[in-house]
Amino acid sequence: DWSSDVSQLWRDVVIEVMTKEFPDVELSHMYVDNAAMQLIRWPKQFDTIVCGNIFGDILSDEASMLVGSLGMLPSASIGESGPGVFEPCHGSAPDIAGNDMANPLAMILSAAMMLRYDLERPDEALLLETAVEAALDQGLRTADIKQDGDGCKLVGCAEMGKTVADLVSKIDLPEAIAV
Repeated sequence: DWSSDVSQLWRDVVIEVMTKEFPDVELSHMYVDNAAMQLIRWPKQFDTIVCGNIFGDILSDEASMLVGSLGMLPSASIGESGPGVFEPCHGSAPDIAGNDMANPLAMILSAAMMLRYDLERPDEALLLETAVEAALDQGLRTADIKQDGDGCKLVGCAEMGKTVADLVSKIDLPEAIAV
């Protein structure tokens, strides 16, 4: 059938590219059902997962639950040349648009990825990541990651975003990057 032909073509191209362009990078193949199980069982075994769009959508949704929500998962599409595209995995969430319910942390973490990988500003990326972690350490939670009885405060998108922005201005930057 055509799906096995496409899968074989995908595999052949990946092997060819990896062999020629990235010979020092370890490559392993697995069926998507096994990858889904392994992702839950031992997520740290993966550095990068390369797959077609439909399997990528499924695995990224599954992976988001490892961190609590799609609202916590940044993403990047990075090519060989030109700028990458950095966005939260959850997309635009039109069903909750304008209701102060979205979790802004994935977008902030996507901006950190942009700083690190496209703009070569790792210190600023770390600043954003540290501010997100500090906001969570303060016990703030948007609805998607709030759990009953967790002792955390439920906040909306605006308050979470403002808290992270305020924390960014309070975190000490290394002198090398101070503006």
